[in-house]
Amino acid sequence: MKRLKLQSLVHVSVLIQCIVLLSGCNKIIDWGKNNFKQAKKHSQDIVQEAQQYFCSTIAYHKFATIAEFDVLFLTDHVRMLYVDYHKKYHGVTQEQESLMRQRVLNENRYFISFYVAGTQPENLYESNRSLYTGEYQKLNDLLGDKDATWNIRLKIGDKTYLPDSVRRADLPVEYRHFFGDRYSQFKSVYLVRFEALNANGRPILPLNQKHTLSLIFSSSAYQTEVEWKNCLYSK
Repeated sequence: MKRLKLQSLVHVSVLIQCIVLLSGCNKIIDWGKNNFKQAKKHSQDIVQEAQQYFCSTIAYHKFATIAEFDVLFLTDHVRMLYVDYHKKYHGVTQEQESLMRQRVLNENRYFISFYVAGTQPENLYESNRSLYTGEYQKLNDLLGDKDATWNIRLKIGDKTYLPDSVRRADLPVEYRHFFGDRYSQFKSVYLVRFEALNANGRPILPLNQKHTLSLIFSSSAYQTEVEWKNCLYSK
């Protein structure tokens, strides 16, 4: 009997404590709101819209990763999304916005561009004897250098094009938001550009047409690629 009475008292005590604590919750919540004002997060609509222009690939040798590439195709639409985000992020006048849009679209008339974020191991243990002898191949820069581990080509239909330039780049903050988790300090970023006009001065990606194209990454021993299907480059 005494034990039952003790249990009842404990239950009543817990109930009273809960009532007291809950009655003060609103005050705690109000205090938190007043002292830790939350920042308003930008809409992610622009970032989500850009995701359709990404392609990624991971190249393996057996179970080992030998390279990883995340590529953003800088179509006219992606360029406009960049300007939209830049305007929201920095704040620009209407005249500055108009000039920026004109500049990036004009650049697309002459160059087909991609941002490539990639990584590779420092050393490649590709020999079957590596486990016993420690043999390995020390890798060069990922892209861009004449002795780089990987080179890159653009394939449109049955035609293949070599890049006009492949250079290391500091990824603008707007594009970092587009890349999201694909970007990190452990990856190297490159701006890869191909000439947009052929020898006759005609665009290799004609206006108002959807195209299927791929970027091919090749090393001395391996090849991998990323592909965009039915992609509109320019209107």
